[in-house]
Amino acid sequence: MDGDGYKTFVGAGFGTLLIQHAGGRRETPEVASSRALLRGGLPAVYQEEDFGMRFVGALEELLDPIMAVLDNLGAHFDPDLAPRDALNLMAVWLGVDVDERQALPARREKVRQAAELGRRRGTLRGLELALKLSFPELPLRVVDEGGVVYSTSPDTVPEAGAPRFIVYCDEAIPPEQQAAVAREIELVKPVHTSYRLRVRAPRKPAPSSPEEVG
Repeated sequence: MDGDGYKTFVGAGFGTLLIQHAGGRRETPEVASSRALLRGGLPAVYQEEDFGMRFVGALEELLDPIMAVLDNLGAHFDPDLAPRDALNLMAVWLGVDVDERQALPARREKVRQAAELGRRRGTLRGLELALKLSFPELPLRVVDEGGVVYSTSPDTVPEAGAPRFIVYCDEAIPPEQQAAVAREIELVKPVHTSYRLRVRAPRKPAPSSPEEVG
């Protein structure tokens, strides 16, 4: 443990809602068989035959589940409304790493912020946003140590050190959560940078007084 109360970790990362509309009730679209999608498109000569209409009506019932999906296709691509499986597919399409152990609202928010994560990728703000979305309950902060050098002599310019940064966690967390934070940093940090993860060490219990021992 360092003298300032933090434990330092160096190196690569370790192992790896119900939404309701506020605009009022919406009418459910009719199923394909109720709309007579196939029967209504037949020529009049075939619509007069009972057998043909019943046969085509049976095919319409087979289309009911497909038409129900198509009628609600927009909701399947909405992060707030998408079913769990569709949400996971959207995360893959958008290049967002989603932890299935996270609560569903947190995963929805991460997919919703996919464009912003992509726009800020490789920056300090992008790293802060990724950590906030992946660990909203943790007090994490990022300190950029910089890489600017200067010289008072135009003939001698010191060599710049490797770019690096520090991620602080201002509360004690278990080792498995430390590993998860390190893995997320490895996923989103610029490839040419190094980092240190500094986690607040747990407080030691106060020593018992002689009276308490007695």
